[in-house]
Amino acid sequence: MDEIAAFRVRFPAEVVEEFLRRAAAVLETGQLIPGTNNAEFELRFAELVGAEHAVTVSSGTAALEIALRVAAVEGRPVLVPANTNYATAEAVLRAGCRPVLYDAGLYPDLAAIGAAWTPEIAAVVVVHIGGYLTPELVRIRRWCDERDVLLIEDASHAHGAAVDGRRAGTFGHLAAFSLFATKVLTTAEGGVLTTGSGVRAAAARRYRDQGKADDGLHNVVFGSAWRMSELHAALGVAQLLGFEAILTRLDRLVSRYLDGIDHPAVLVPRLPGARCSGHKFIVTTSGAAARESLRAHLRACGVQPGKGVYDVPLHRQPALRLTDQGPFAAAEHFAASHVCLPLWHGLTDNEADRVVEAVNGWRYDG
Repeated sequence: MDEIAAFRVRFPAEVVEEFLRRAAAVLETGQLIPGTNNAEFELRFAELVGAEHAVTVSSGTAALEIALRVAAVEGRPVLVPANTNYATAEAVLRAGCRPVLYDAGLYPDLAAIGAAWTPEIAAVVVVHIGGYLTPELVRIRRWCDERDVLLIEDASHAHGAAVDGRRAGTFGHLAAFSLFATKVLTTAEGGVLTTGSGVRAAAARRYRDQGKADDGLHNVVFGSAWRMSELHAALGVAQLLGFEAILTRLDRLVSRYLDGIDHPAVLVPRLPGARCSGHKFIVTTSGAAARESLRAHLRACGVQPGKGVYDVPLHRQPALRLTDQGPFAAAEHFAASHVCLPLWHGLTDNEADRVVEAVNGWRYDG
């Protein structure tokens, strides 16, 4: 029996056909820098999210750095969850800010944010780990507004994720999405920033083009080469044309996991009114020993578990030099105890059922 991979990049035939048609037109015209495909991607992505503005950029990390630069918080501390990708803190540092960590496992927690907050904090970054949204997002936004603090969503995993019908990318003042190869929506490399402010969207477009002003001079902001090529945007548009069908397929797979996994030592996140994006399907165990036991069992059953999100919290990442912060009990426990099950929109129902059977068949006496 074939092994079930943790993830595979697969495009439906209609996506491949549409991309090739658009790519040929790009090559024929020679319009490689942002043009009609970028413009269409921005319009369609904004419609998908429910945001007023979307701006294409070169990566999710660039989108987050630009969001912070647009927010004009340079030189000030920014709250970042201890459990997130290295790139979240990297973007904060490159934007000239100082990351201050707050404790978080799968979800950002308002109590933990409040415990880490001081009047000097300029912005709060919430991260939608694996494409899961906390039901506290509206409360977190209200809390930030009351303190005149910007809320920025790191929505790198959260394309189409929602709480009570409201999608990721609309809760914060700004949001950053990744379009990397592993994401539900991918342009191979790329990112997109969303915002409800036309002024901030215009500033983001200036930053992505090395800070160039309308007169061609670099006299306003210090940007970089953060543009998305037309070929990358064409791949994104080709997927967005039928993206709701991809989300529906992922919903079906997630439902098979939610309905099928029934193990007393495996905890499955279940939040009424919330929809995860389908980037990851995450379960948790009692701790590190149980996690490794489950992962080994899955591999023995021909099921390859995915990489963690994340295995090493930020305060233990040497390059960030945040080792003086902590301890962060929730981040440490989540990092040591969670398992990511195989999930991508090309996964078959039979493969999903095999994963469920493997999880339910795990025996652990620890």
